Formats: sequence, C-alpha cells, structure tokens
Amino acid sequence: MPNRRSSTRGATVNNTKHRNAKNATGPKAGQALAEIDFGKLPGYIGYQVRQAQSAVFRDLSRTLRQTGVTPGEFSLLTMLKANPRINSITLARIYQLDKATLSLSIKGLMERGFISSTRHADDRRYYALELTSAGRTLLQRVTRRIERQERTMDAVLRPGERERLLNLLQRISRAFDR
Repeated sequence: MPNRRSSTRGATVNNTKHRNAKNATGPKAGQALAEIDFGKLPGYIGYQVRQAQSAVFRDLSRTLRQTGVTPGEFSLLTMLKANPRINSITLARIYQLDKATLSLSIKGLMERGFISSTRHADDRRYYALELTSAGRTLLQRVTRRIERQERTMDAVLRPGERERLLNLLQRISRAFDR
C-alpha cells in the first residue's frame, strides 16, 4: 500500500503507520494497523502530545512498578520535598483535584510511612505535610529512575530543543488555563 502523506501547517506527517502498531498481537494484527490511514490525526498537536504522553507514561509506569510508586505519587513526593509543611488544600489547588481525591493518595503514602501530617501551628484546621526519612530515601531512588527516562528523551533531541520543547508545552498549557 502506498504511503499516504498530508501536509499540516508546513509539517509533513505520515498518516499510514501508527507508532503503536508494534503493540498489536499476531502478524495479521500488525499488518492491519500498518495499513490504517489516521487521516488528519497525526497533524493535530493535541493528538501528538497525547501519543507522546502515552508513550512516556507507559515507560514510566514500567520503570516505577518495581518501586511501588505511581507517577502521581512521585509528583506528590517531589512537591512535598520542594515545599515542606504544605497543606493538602494548596496541593489540591495545584493539581486541580478535589480534596477527597488527593486525600486518598496522601493517606496511602502516610500508611506506607513516606509522609507525615501534623496540625499547622498557625491554623489548627490545616495539616502540614512533609516527607519522612523513608519518603526522602524513596524519592531519591525514584528520582534516579525518572532522570534515566529524561536522559532517554534528551538523547533524541538536539541541543537547545529540550528547553524549547518545555517552553512550547508550557505555553500550550497556559492557553487552556483560563
């Protein structure tokens, strides 16, 4: 089957092969995916961001599975390291989650001994959260794995592209933060 290509905003994209074709099982399944025309999808920024995010998240989940930490928990532990004694209300606002959803993650990390919670000295209604010694040790171990993944992504970028990519992604995110 000929390679179908379309031009979107000056960028030529391949519509014939989808990068997840290797995930199919059996020779016919892989061949069938290779022949699928994805239409305009590969030319949409949102589609490509989602494909990249899915690939990174799959790898991250595999990488972190041995540690017992989810990507969300890694993010939470990192925020607690950078902001000791932060409260769950502030974290819920940062993550744009309701307090009940965030509380489940916090509770799980507390039960495993990675974070502690104490009443805030200035306002007894709030609990200050911080990493325990075990939490700091775990975060160091997990961060090494995360940074290995970051180096893998850096390896496919040219000098200066990492900073540019981060800047572009932040600008796109801000476009929807209204």
